[in-house]
Amino acid sequence: MKNKLWVFLGAIFILALGLRLYGAGTREIWYDDAFSYFLAKQSLGQIISGTAADTMPPLYYFLLHYWMKIDESLFVLRLLSVLLSLMTLAMVIDLGRRLAGIEAGLWAGLIVAVAPFQIYHAQELRMYTLLGLAQVSYLWFFVRLQQLGAGNKAGWFWVGLVFTGTMAMYSHNLAIFGLILPDFYLLLKHAWKGVLKLVGVQVVILALAAPWLVMIPGQIDKIQTAFWTPRPGLVEVMQAILQAHLFLPLEGAVLVAGVLLSAWCTVLVAIELWRQRKTPGVGLLSLLALGLPILLFMASYAMRPIFVPRGLILSMLAYAILGGWMIALRWKKFIGPFLAAAFIGAALISLPAYYSFSEFPRSQFKAATEYLRNTTAAGDLILHDNKLSYFPSHYYDPELPQEFLADEPGSHNDTYALASQTAMQLFPAESLAQAVSGKETVRFVVFSRAIEEYRDMGAGEHPVMAQLGDAFNLSGHEAFGDLEIYTYQR
Repeated sequence: MKNKLWVFLGAIFILALGLRLYGAGTREIWYDDAFSYFLAKQSLGQIISGTAADTMPPLYYFLLHYWMKIDESLFVLRLLSVLLSLMTLAMVIDLGRRLAGIEAGLWAGLIVAVAPFQIYHAQELRMYTLLGLAQVSYLWFFVRLQQLGAGNKAGWFWVGLVFTGTMAMYSHNLAIFGLILPDFYLLLKHAWKGVLKLVGVQVVILALAAPWLVMIPGQIDKIQTAFWTPRPGLVEVMQAILQAHLFLPLEGAVLVAGVLLSAWCTVLVAIELWRQRKTPGVGLLSLLALGLPILLFMASYAMRPIFVPRGLILSMLAYAILGGWMIALRWKKFIGPFLAAAFIGAALISLPAYYSFSEFPRSQFKAATEYLRNTTAAGDLILHDNKLSYFPSHYYDPELPQEFLADEPGSHNDTYALASQTAMQLFPAESLAQAVSGKETVRFVVFSRAIEEYRDMGAGEHPVMAQLGDAFNLSGHEAFGDLEIYTYQR
């Protein structure tokens, strides 16, 4: 029996590694990836300046800064997140084992291994796998302390709780919401001494995170005006539930099948959790799976919206453990196999769409940049409508003569702060007139959706294209999926 479990464990990690490495060197990057790359290339002091003006703490950028000394190829850059994701997988399996047995831990691990949400973030140059690792490790230490109780052996677990909590705080500004959920769990259990001890630990964590916390008021002020996330409603909640099981967007029969399988998983897990509601550990995991979305939902109406699926990575992991637990618990009653098939089926039918996705914001930048490289002559200008296409293109070829137009000041898209620009030495053009002055040929790079948005508003032509049309003649047009390149010549 033990040999079979070891084989299952090995197969889970091999599968997880394969799914995370597939396409890691070829899958398109997008603005956020490229932002991380260019910021991480700077000195540690510049990284701090750049992140202080942005909305994320600097820990991931520090790690990427040193990691890229190995190599700056896209495959190697993404390996950092892949390794963090595999470490998270190991923590999930062991947490499931300690709460519900090795079978539950292994099934939870399999769910995480194939989950498109986890694979997506394992292939990003962003801090979300680091956040997930820090938060689930914090939870692991909390559970171990609950299981051990008072004793000499507990000392190192308290240290681990402080370390992983601090790590989470320096990973993402939403980390605090996940860290306080165990407090609610202890309050519901009337474990007053435990609450006091945990609050004491969290005071230490806040003290260690204080150098960064002083930056947060300015960042909160920024997201009040400069971020595009809408206030959550039923649609956003349903999307978050679906993303716990499959990749979005999907179309046609695959979408219908994915929704049905996701609903099957959600309903079955909910029913089994209700039956097991008095089982130790179920309440804690349920609170993590449901409490974090509720907190972010409520906070989104108290301040600027922050309800985004990537901020729910701890909830997704807790839900996977609950799913694995229910599969193992009901395996001999046929509910378990059906639930396992639904979890794995939902993931697998949507993975082809994930690997082939090449639309906004992850458009076909590499092919477009190759075209620009082959057609741009000395003295030409490549002008990007905004930073979202410029950053990926600049990553693929930093030598091309490229500029980008600034976001409208104060708009929801105005997220690229001056301090970040200064840290990376990547500045928008002062104006359209200044950018094209003296140029005979201009290639304008714009997303199809931007052109459509102006048409939908009744503005007719994109204003930049209208101005270019007044000063130049349109001589060519190429499309790379939803990324378009218009050539203007005098």
